[in-house]
Amino acid sequence: MKFGMMYLFSEYGSIPQSQVFKEFIEEVELAEELGFDSIWLPEHHFSVYGILGDTLTMAAAIAQRTKKIKIGTAVVLLPLNHPVRVAEQAALVDCLSDGRLLLGVGRAYQPGEFGGFGISPDTSRERFFEAMDILLKCFKGEKFSHSGEFWTVDDVELYPRPVQDPYPPIYMAAVSPPSYQLAAKHGLSILRAPRFTSMNVVQEQFAEYTKYMRDAGRDPLAMDQPMLMQTFVAETEKEAKKTAEVHAIWYHELFQKVLPGAPGKKIHKGYEIYDVVRKNHAKVTYDDLAEWGSAFGDPEQVADRIVTYAQEAGVNHWMAEMKFGGMSHEDTMRSMRLFATEVMPRVNDKMAKAEAAE
Repeated sequence: MKFGMMYLFSEYGSIPQSQVFKEFIEEVELAEELGFDSIWLPEHHFSVYGILGDTLTMAAAIAQRTKKIKIGTAVVLLPLNHPVRVAEQAALVDCLSDGRLLLGVGRAYQPGEFGGFGISPDTSRERFFEAMDILLKCFKGEKFSHSGEFWTVDDVELYPRPVQDPYPPIYMAAVSPPSYQLAAKHGLSILRAPRFTSMNVVQEQFAEYTKYMRDAGRDPLAMDQPMLMQTFVAETEKEAKKTAEVHAIWYHELFQKVLPGAPGKKIHKGYEIYDVVRKNHAKVTYDDLAEWGSAFGDPEQVADRIVTYAQEAGVNHWMAEMKFGGMSHEDTMRSMRLFATEVMPRVNDKMAKAEAAE
């Protein structure tokens, strides 16, 4: 099992926005010191839900403050970016980090983000597919041209070349069959974030992706398969709830306000599932989250939750979102240290024993 940390950069209003990024850098340096395998960065726009709009610039900054930890994007929103620029920036980050970039990409889902850039969500799937095509052509290292529905590229060649051969690993955010099919076509790992989603749904979605991968002659279980989940660990279950509850509820109340179907936010074709998610989030309580869709508790409880997802849903890379809903810098680092010293060894021990018993 690999262990990473995912950040959303929600702006809670309790500290200056510039301090959000300063604290983040300190936490990244601590994560590397503690032995975390990866750091993952989002892309969001025009909302306190996430105030990091320039993912790959932040990735470049991390590359200069760390030596070993992998730097992931979860995700670069391809429909909102020119794919050639994404390829150039990604290649530069890979050079600056000496080959540590994990390039996660996705479609985007928030109506306000599409509107801010003057793009219709109705075209997001087609934009994403075309952008993926251009991105992969860039990474081939050959001069090419492209004339498509959304982008025209004339006689370009990617510089600099990425360090990783042939290019940084690409991951896809995927929740639907067309996305699973595209991932299978190109042999890509998927990024999952089952916010308040039951285990049987998580299993069904991974089984569908697995089917497409096996039909394409690929083994998804031999690949990196990350999953994002809010994670908070304390010495006791009571202490975990006392600290995490207010932050978890704040996040889920905010999350439902940016989704399709929220007041003033139209549900476009292909985004119907997000309205279902929004309605589920409107009813969520901390006790609900403690049961599924998060990992809150003492070290044993958190380790058990991670092992369950590994065994039942093919997860081999845990992306812990440990700072959420205005969680303080001090509480975040305390949870990080406890996770590294108490949860990681437990997970590895439990999985080794389970494997030996098979």
